[in-house]
Amino acid sequence: MNFFPAVVVDRLPLTTEEVTREWLTEALGANFAGVEVTEALAVDVITGTATKIRMRAEYNEAGRRAGLPKTFIVKGGFGSHSEMMAYIYKLEMRFYGGVASQLSMRLPRCFYAGGDVDGRQSIVILEDLDARGVDFCRVERPLSYEQAARQLEAQAEMHAKWWDSPQFAPGGELEWIEALDPLPEGEAGTYQRGQLKPDVYAKFMALPRAVAVSKIFHDRDRMERAMERLRGFDREGPQCFLHGDYHLGNLYFDGAAAGVLDWQSMRRGPWAHDFAYFLVSALDMADRREWEKPLLRHYLRILEGRGVRAPAFDEAWDAYVIQLVYGLYYWLVNPVEFQAELNNCAVAPRFALAALDHGTFARLLG
Repeated sequence: MNFFPAVVVDRLPLTTEEVTREWLTEALGANFAGVEVTEALAVDVITGTATKIRMRAEYNEAGRRAGLPKTFIVKGGFGSHSEMMAYIYKLEMRFYGGVASQLSMRLPRCFYAGGDVDGRQSIVILEDLDARGVDFCRVERPLSYEQAARQLEAQAEMHAKWWDSPQFAPGGELEWIEALDPLPEGEAGTYQRGQLKPDVYAKFMALPRAVAVSKIFHDRDRMERAMERLRGFDREGPQCFLHGDYHLGNLYFDGAAAGVLDWQSMRRGPWAHDFAYFLVSALDMADRREWEKPLLRHYLRILEGRGVRAPAFDEAWDAYVIQLVYGLYYWLVNPVEFQAELNNCAVAPRFALAALDHGTFARLLG
C-alpha cells in the first residue's frame, strides 16, 4: 500500500533533533503493526520551504517483514520560517493522507502522514527516491519536447480527475481545498502581499535575478495591478485540482513515467495556472517559443480523451497568456531561503521573456 490516512496526535517533533528512533517507531507503528526502529541516523538535512531529513534506519523483524526501506525522508516544518508556513505543511500532509491515492501519476510512497492538534506541525515520511535512482528534474536542464509532453499528460489527467467537480462544493469530499488566490486578503496573504511592500520589492529588484529581466518588471505598482487583475481571472471558468507549484524542482521521471513532488501548494482553480507555470519554467526560452502551441494542443487533446469538454484553442491560449504574470511575480520575489539564487536567475527570465512575447501586461491592464 502506497498511502495511509492522516493521523492527528498531541505533539510532533519541532526540531530535527526530536526526530528520534523512538518517535519514528511511534509514527511508523501507526500504519505498520509491531514495527520498532532499532537504529536511526540523520544522514542529510535539506533546507528549503520545508525541511527534508534523510534518515537511515534499521528495524525489528516486523519492520523487515513490512518491507520498510533502509532510508526515507522525514519532511516537515523544522526551519526558522516554519511557524509562518505551517499551513503548507498541513496541506501536504492532507494530500498524502487523503488525495494521493486517487491520482494515477507517479508519486513517492508515503509511510506516515500526521499533524498535531495545535496545527503547529505536520509531517510526512516519504520514500527516498534517490535510493530508487529516479531522474530528478533541474532548472539548469530544461526539458525536451517529449519530456514536457509526458509531464503535461500527467498534469492533464490530474486536472481531468476533478474538472469542475461538485466535490469542491460545500459538503463535497474536497470542499476543504481552498481556491487559488494570487494575492489573498488579510492574514492569509501575509507572505504574498508582503513581497509587494515597496522596501521588500526593491530589495528583490537589487538581486541578480532582476538584472536578468527587463527593467519594466521592476515597476512595483504595475506588478501589483497586474496581480490584482489576475485574481479576477482565476475565479472564472471551470475549477480543477491544482498542484499549484508545478516547476522543475518538484518534478522527476521514473523511467518514462512522469512523477511529481511537493504538494504543499495544492489548490482548486483554473487549469491554466499549472499549465503556464510548468511550461515556461520547464523549457529553454527558444524551445518555448517553438513548442508552446503544439504542447497546448497536446494538453487539450489529453483532456478531451479523459471526457472533459476542453476549452477551444484560442480561449485556452488567452488563459495561458494571462497566467504568465503569476510565475513572473513569484520567481522575482522568491526568497533565497526557498530557492537558490541560481534557480531564480534561471527561471525569472523565462517568464519575463514569455510575458514580453505575448503582451501579458497589456492583456491584463489594457
